[in-house]
Amino acid sequence: MSEIVAPQGSPLAVAVVGARDLDASLRFYAEVIGLDAGPEVRWEGATFERLWSLPSGARARCRMLGAGTSPVGRILLVEFDAAGLPAGTVREDICTRQDAQVFGLANLNFYDADIRATTARLRAAGYTFWSDPTQHSLTAGVGNPIEVVFDGPDGVAINLVELTSTDPATRIGQMRAFVERHGRTRTGFTPVVTTSHIVRSIPRARAFYERVLKMGALIDEVMSADRVNVFLRLPQGARTHICFMQGNHMFGKIALGEPLNYADRCLDLVPRAHAPNVGYLAQAFELATPAAFEAAIRACRETEVEFVSEPATAELPGLGRRPHAMVRNPGGGALQWLLGPAG
Repeated sequence: MSEIVAPQGSPLAVAVVGARDLDASLRFYAEVIGLDAGPEVRWEGATFERLWSLPSGARARCRMLGAGTSPVGRILLVEFDAAGLPAGTVREDICTRQDAQVFGLANLNFYDADIRATTARLRAAGYTFWSDPTQHSLTAGVGNPIEVVFDGPDGVAINLVELTSTDPATRIGQMRAFVERHGRTRTGFTPVVTTSHIVRSIPRARAFYERVLKMGALIDEVMSADRVNVFLRLPQGARTHICFMQGNHMFGKIALGEPLNYADRCLDLVPRAHAPNVGYLAQAFELATPAAFEAAIRACRETEVEFVSEPATAELPGLGRRPHAMVRNPGGGALQWLLGPAG
């Protein structure tokens, strides 16, 4: 069983989060998660306005966070100032609900060496957890991780995972070995290793990740265990198709989810996930070469993917000058930001 199923694929490079208070959000990701923060950047101009569909005069304060020089699993915090346009929320106003049935970009996932100790520490610091740490029972070839979810800044759900399997014949065992080789942040976490994307059609969403980004399917299962539904705040008896998409790295995976018997109860976050709103707004993927970027754009056009922002070249915060375009994933409508190489 190979660790990497898609050697040419583009993993998640950056999760874009709209911040209510840039400094407060920065403290969480830098001090709690232990990511390294780049310098503050001011973002404005015509290209910025087109990218985020904002009025003239809009601007933003930004900070990029990551683990050392790794280009995978970073977080771009953006505090928008949209010329008087009020900021709403993507998910913050539903954090008190006792359920979490949604469509859209749903969480950021970090590996943790001791999930029970972390849960006790963060609960004492005032963070709200959805449940106690829960162990999954997946198929023999996958392994059995322990997970917990809590509400992070800006209404973003933070999913912690402890990789308990050591068997190198399992996916979890392979991931654990990779983390041990790769190292952790100064507070014991990792960059974003997986991020959840809940869609209306896994086949359509998966086709985008495969054809445009050359990712491959790592895990493909149906979840229905009662304890898993409690942990994820899903309805009793819920059945969810999950499909983990992987690029050329063990981090930056996409956990696709499709509700099989409760879709009519799901709140659609996609119409809320736009600037200047607060919350998880977009996933960004870096194409390694100019030819790969052009091929990704061509694949989008051939499959009639919706372009929110046409290809352009601009200086991007924390990323340098590079070609880029914003599109919507056809499986559910979430924003996918395509990035060409810097230069």
